[in-house]
Amino acid sequence: MFTKTHFGFVPQLLTALLAITLLLAACYPAVSTPAQPDSAATSAPAATPEPAVTTAPPATAVPTADSSPEFTLDTGSMASGFQSETVAAVSASDNAPYWEVLPEYTRVTLQGYPISNHLMQPQIFIYPVEDLTAVNEGAGTIVSSLETLLQSPQDVPNMPFLPLFNAAQVMHTHLQYLDFKSGQGLRYLTEYDQGILPINNYELIYTYQGLTGDGKYYVAAVLPVTHPSLPADGTVTGNEPAEFTSDFPTYLANVANSLNSQAADTFTPDLTQLDAMMSSLEIK
Repeated sequence: MFTKTHFGFVPQLLTALLAITLLLAACYPAVSTPAQPDSAATSAPAATPEPAVTTAPPATAVPTADSSPEFTLDTGSMASGFQSETVAAVSASDNAPYWEVLPEYTRVTLQGYPISNHLMQPQIFIYPVEDLTAVNEGAGTIVSSLETLLQSPQDVPNMPFLPLFNAAQVMHTHLQYLDFKSGQGLRYLTEYDQGILPINNYELIYTYQGLTGDGKYYVAAVLPVTHPSLPADGTVTGNEPAEFTSDFPTYLANVANSLNSQAADTFTPDLTQLDAMMSSLEIK
């Protein structure tokens, strides 16, 4: 049995942050809602016309279309229900950007989530590992990175993350290794950007990245989260700390360390409740 372990933040030295082209080279993909100016761009692959299941109650087995897995999820107080759908495969021959090249996979959208005004939708993605690594080399690298961390838990500068975004992981905090019913994974808070922006409540997310015990499925959750110490959005007002403009990596490290010292219940939603929901996931 995997033992849950806590790890603190290790500052990520983003000395090349201003070189946006290097940031975009990191294989990170899109989820959902349209971005505001200067925010991380997002664009999810088109789903098949008919969702496999709609508004499933918590802890209910959900069969999805074709060969997609069945799963159970207890959303507790985090959602009133969820919608599960099978997203069609997108191949490189479709002339799609690299972050959209994916096999058919399952996407779960939470309904009645506590946060509605956010760049991202509250979603969980279930990818078939064999197909994922076959069609997208960058995604395959992320799978390998997560496998390594689950075998040897530690904190690294750039934590594994799916879905792919055409933006960069600018910081992470509140890292914790956490099992779910059919596998192992880790969770942390992070933000993805394409430029120099304040860490803010419109873009901060809780993410869970995990693998089923049989290695067949990769689980990725993208869940909006906010904290009262952060600004509402990424607007640069001129009231940012001095290091925001003079030493951006130090600014990021300071924000991450500050958030890491905050109790789980000072966030919305409470991080322990999000942990409980993700721990309840079972993929069959």
